Amino acid sequence: MNSTAASGPETGKAELRRAAFLRAARDVFLEFGYEQANMAEIVRRAGGSLATLYAQFGGKKGLFEAMIDSRVGELTEQMQVELAAHAPIREGLRRIGEDFLFKLARPESLDVLRLVVAQAKAFPEMVEMWRTRGPDVVRKILASYLEDRVKAGEIRIGDCEIAASMFFDLVRSRIQLRALTMPDYTPSDEEVRQTVDRSVKVFLGGIEAL
Repeated sequence: MNSTAASGPETGKAELRRAAFLRAARDVFLEFGYEQANMAEIVRRAGGSLATLYAQFGGKKGLFEAMIDSRVGELTEQMQVELAAHAPIREGLRRIGEDFLFKLARPESLDVLRLVVAQAKAFPEMVEMWRTRGPDVVRKILASYLEDRVKAGEIRIGDCEIAASMFFDLVRSRIQLRALTMPDYTPSDEEVRQTVDRSVKVFLGGIEAL
């Protein structure tokens, strides 16, 4: 039997099982908090076995890290697309900003942020893990896109990581804060587009000072 053909279905099953574990882990972390999250409960909801869960993630810490990595992959997908395409700065930032803000305002994204903030004092190591694997990575990937535009001669920036942080702050501040504090609030498509459009204009208008 062809080993490649044989491994295909098994690889697919492993990926599906991993995705099911991550979905269940998110729900359990959000429902019970980091400390009280129970690995057996995650398996009960996702199916599979504890042995498989530990083999894939190594424990609660590894599972939380993988959950954050998965979220970061979603948040940075459009940035990677624009970087690979060497997209012009204004159009690229608009697409990046809209994709980022729509995903950031989703209930599951807001709930993860609420969890991190709520557990910050009791579990500073968890927050540090979230910061280094989450916001720091997202910022670096946007900085890579900005560096690409600097090399193309399209913009001038002294520090692309600081610039990336400032762009994200412009894009998210109003809508994210409202979404976090007003459970019934969901930004409209037009509100997101207008917010990002204004943010891009302000960002590009002041970027050379950075």
